[in-house]
Amino acid sequence: MNWEEVGAIGQVLGSIAVFITLGYLAVQVRHARKEVQRSIAQSRGEIARELILNRVNNQWLNALNVKAHRGLGEERSPFAEALMERAGLTLEEGVALNWEQQAWWLYRAQVIADVDELTPAERASFDLRMRAFHELPLTRLWYESSKATLNADAVRYIDKLLAQPS
Repeated sequence: MNWEEVGAIGQVLGSIAVFITLGYLAVQVRHARKEVQRSIAQSRGEIARELILNRVNNQWLNALNVKAHRGLGEERSPFAEALMERAGLTLEEGVALNWEQQAWWLYRAQVIADVDELTPAERASFDLRMRAFHELPLTRLWYESSKATLNADAVRYIDKLLAQPS
C-alpha cells in the first residue's frame, strides 16, 4: 500500500467522522431546543400559578375582583355557583376555590405535557395521585365544570386515566 492509498483511506475515514459529528450535533441541537421550549413552558406555568395563588391568598384582591366582575355584569362560573348552592359558600369563597383549583390544574397539565420523561415509577405515582385527586368531590366538580376551557391534551390524558379500572 503506498502513501496515496493511505491518504485516500484517511480522507474517507475523515469524511465519515465529519458526517457522524454533524449527525451528533443535529441531535444535540434538537434536544437543546426541546429543553428550552420545555423550560419556557415551565416558567410560564409557574408565573401563572403564582398570580393565581396571589388571588387565593389575598382576600382583599379576591373580593375586589369579585366586586369588579359582578359590577361589570359577568356571569358566575358554574363551579362557584354550585359551591354557593350545594356547600353554602359565599361568592368570594367560591371564586377563591376556583382559582386554587386552577392553580392545581396548571401544575397537573405541566406534568402531563412531559409525562413521557417520567420514570415508570414516577409516572405510576403521578397517575395514582391524579386518580385519587379526581375522586375528591371538589376537584371532580371543578374539573367537570371547567373541562371545556382546559388544555385538550391534558383533558384527554386525565379522562383516559379516569376511565381505566382501579
